[in-house]
Amino acid sequence: MKVLDRYIIQTFLVSLLIVLVGMMSLTLVLDLFFNVNKILSLVSPEARDVGFWALVWNILRYYGYKSFSYFQLLAAPALLVSAAASMVRLARGRELTGIKAAGISLYRVMWPMIVVALLLDAFYVVNQEIIIPSIAPELTRDPDEMEVREKFPVDFIRDAHNNVLYAPLYDPKTEEMLSEPRAFPGKGVVHEIKVRIFLRDENYHPAGTLEADRARWYRRGALEGWQLEGGLRFPPVDRAAVFDQRPADSEGEPIAFYATNVGPEEIERHRASDFYRYMAYRELKILAKDPMRGNWRQLQVAMHQHLTMPIMNLLILLLGLPFVTGREDRNYFISIGVALGLFIAVFVLMFAATAFGNTGHLSPLTAAWIPVILVLPASILSLEMLRT
Repeated sequence: MKVLDRYIIQTFLVSLLIVLVGMMSLTLVLDLFFNVNKILSLVSPEARDVGFWALVWNILRYYGYKSFSYFQLLAAPALLVSAAASMVRLARGRELTGIKAAGISLYRVMWPMIVVALLLDAFYVVNQEIIIPSIAPELTRDPDEMEVREKFPVDFIRDAHNNVLYAPLYDPKTEEMLSEPRAFPGKGVVHEIKVRIFLRDENYHPAGTLEADRARWYRRGALEGWQLEGGLRFPPVDRAAVFDQRPADSEGEPIAFYATNVGPEEIERHRASDFYRYMAYRELKILAKDPMRGNWRQLQVAMHQHLTMPIMNLLILLLGLPFVTGREDRNYFISIGVALGLFIAVFVLMFAATAFGNTGHLSPLTAAWIPVILVLPASILSLEMLRT
């Protein structure tokens, strides 16, 4: 590696560190501002029993996990702003003028930055496919649930056996799925809504139903699943299951255990409406094939964006770099503003394409790839117009 490469990489890395820390800190402050009421609710009598330092630790841990999610949002603008800041530093010291006077092309100056961007993009993919899916239960948790965690329903979660879990209540403290009595308007009757597991074959056809009063998570070695209290297995029925009634055959076979990969972590991950944002590509690909999913378009758009977003991070950098390196007579802060304006325009394009894909106006594949198709030629044209 030549001296020039090392110097440019060092300059770019320092700028990247400052910009990333600044952007993530600003995002954290904004998150605190919008969630201040939820965080203040942690001083309730129930939460105070946990202890002050335990609450502080939970807040720090909450935002520590959130930082990985912030990185995914800020990687592209951080790369562009860092490159612009590095060029400003080189220009102010007249180093950029000397580099050009020595006959060195600006493409040669930009290349080390692009290499660093490729390495950062590699971490972006690792974060997207490995780190975030592994900490998804923490990312879906609200600030007011850092220590005092409320019960919530389990809404039709598919497991590795292609079966679907449902429960009216789940208690994260005891790791139990619970039944719940419900009164239905106009009927004057209270029904006990049970914990249910809908069994399906590989073609998503009904294969029976498991019903239980309570299910407690059990894990010992390689064996993990739900211990069923009052568990019964019923044969498949010809009609769709109705949740306020028992299956047609009231004489079910007793069953005490159901082995599955869907445990407390999966349940907590699926509780958020946008839980799919924290899933890996392979998980989205499997889930998007399930005909029971009403949001299959969103799942497929998100799945294809796992491939396109790393590409877009680099294209945004290539699109904006010429605006901060190409002209000596332009104020570099204006160049930075123009580059950020380009990023905002690309972000609006990606947002609109995602919205059209989610609503069915565009196919999921088209919605994910159309920003790449439009920005790629613009990036090439921008680089071609660069005066080196």
